[in-house]
Amino acid sequence: MATTDPENKSPTLPLPPAEVDYSKVDVILRFLLLAASVVALAVIVSSDQTEQVLFQDVLLPQPAKFKYSPAFVYFVAAFSVSGLYALVSALASISVIQKPGFKLKFLLHFIFWDAVINQLAFLSTFLFIFSLNSLALHCLP
Repeated sequence: MATTDPENKSPTLPLPPAEVDYSKVDVILRFLLLAASVVALAVIVSSDQTEQVLFQDVLLPQPAKFKYSPAFVYFVAAFSVSGLYALVSALASISVIQKPGFKLKFLLHFIFWDAVINQLAFLSTFLFIFSLNSLALHCLP
């Protein structure tokens, strides 16, 4: 006769948690980085503004383009590199999904290059904002 006493049951070990794979999230975030870089470039490059400049007591319209400021040129160059990196790394992430044997090697490369590109984008944004503030200070009466 079988007994159902709780004392006779052997203790069962809890199952280890299932490993979560964030590779698809990684690809989505890399494509979002690409989209953000393209939008930032489109806004800066396509902007068409004119500034009123005082020249010999006469206000003259002067075009203001991104290439007239070194900080804006650096911003465009940095976000161009960032967009290119986002495209290449997204394609590499897709290949890691298809061939998971290279996952660790690519992960180490992604960690290093993501940090480099992050600092490049941060510095260009900082210079961009600093140059806007310095331009605003020069325009005050």
